[in-house]
Amino acid sequence: MRIDSRVISIIFSLIVLVPISTFAQQNKELGLKTVVIDPGHGGKDPGAPGKTSSNSEKHIVLKISKLLGQKIQKAYPDVKVVYTRSSDVFLELKERVNVAKRNNADLFISMHCNSNNSSQPYGASVHILGPKSKNSKNQKDYFAASMSVAQRENSVMLLEDNYKTTYQDFDPDSPESIISHSLMWNANYSNSLLFAAEVDNVLKQSPFRVSNYTGIHQDIFYLLWATNMPSALLELGFISNPNDYAYLSSAEGQEKVAARLFEAFKAYKTQYDATMVVEEAPAPK
Repeated sequence: MRIDSRVISIIFSLIVLVPISTFAQQNKELGLKTVVIDPGHGGKDPGAPGKTSSNSEKHIVLKISKLLGQKIQKAYPDVKVVYTRSSDVFLELKERVNVAKRNNADLFISMHCNSNNSSQPYGASVHILGPKSKNSKNQKDYFAASMSVAQRENSVMLLEDNYKTTYQDFDPDSPESIISHSLMWNANYSNSLLFAAEVDNVLKQSPFRVSNYTGIHQDIFYLLWATNMPSALLELGFISNPNDYAYLSSAEGQEKVAARLFEAFKAYKTQYDATMVVEEAPAPK
């Protein structure tokens, strides 16, 4: 049976178009599609105390987290924004991680405020999972678990029921943990560092003054250890410092912090998406 040349032409065009349309669809589906924002502490865990209970760490980071999420949703309607908590409730550290995993997050951002026994320390800092704390004067080993910030943030698990059973695998000093940390660090380090660099760039500008406490740190937080995606823990300033506290507890300051974090997110997403572009298959001759 002879096939009409027009039919051959149509069939050939369909064969050519299938791979092209498939790759085009893949391009649309790739890139940063889900971000999980984690307002630290909550409920029975107030975090660092403020001058009033309504301005403790848990309330400040929740407000900033929501402002950031709203800005992301407005600018990128196709990006799914998930909060680990959207109200003043206590959430176990493991559940915060599970929220990110269940939603297949492309980026995990945990919001916190720093605190110190002295009112002198000030400034913001960004923390990612890594082998060493490069900002430490003594170049302490990553697995020493002696940094005060990491100890304070990880101590939240002591408020949980059966925490010894829940976190029995979280032993930074064991050989198994070192291997596990190394694998996860290698898998997500570059993107975590890329996002951290963007955040550090916007937060070290005025009124966030540069100090020995600011910059990018590599620490062992459970939240960073347990997640399997690019992630960062942000310390947005010192509640124990009068100037930082006044800024972070004000509606104007919270809006400005959220705006800066959005600029960092936007810059990171642009670079992240660019690395995910799939070239269209060339049409066969």
